[in-house]
This record gives sequence, C-alpha cells and structure tokens, in this order.
Amino acid sequence: MADENSWRTNTFRQSVVAKIDEAIRQSGMNTSRNSIEMENHVFQKAKSKEEYLGFVARLILHVRELSKYLYNF
Repeated sequence: MADENSWRTNTFRQSVVAKIDEAIRQSGMNTSRNSIEMENHVFQKAKSKEEYLGFVARLILHVRELSKYLYNF
C-alpha cells in the first residue's frame, strides 16, 4: 500500500504543478496567479489526497472551460 501522505511530497506536488501549468499553456490564457500559487492554494485547503486531487481536477477543468468561453466571443 502506498504511503497515505505521498501526495504531500514535493515530487508529487511538482507533478501536479506541471499539469496545471500545461493546462494554462494550452488554454492560451494569461492568469493573475501562476501554477505554483494555484497548487499551493489547493494544497492548503485539502485535508486528504482525494480532496486534493478533486480540487486539482476542478481547477484544471475550470481553466479549460474558461478559455473555451473567452475564445468563443
């Protein structure tokens, strides 16, 4: 069984930052916060790995949906 706190390691968090950064780059949007700040905000709110990953997924979906909305006008 994997360590229950593995999601708190710098390595795991850096992989999440990279995914957020990729979503922002693909969206072509300029954001007021960078991917590190966004991930840190989510990390501070999360109480478990499941909650953390859920927040990250919603954040990435939000970036993608917002870019679709903005570029359709």
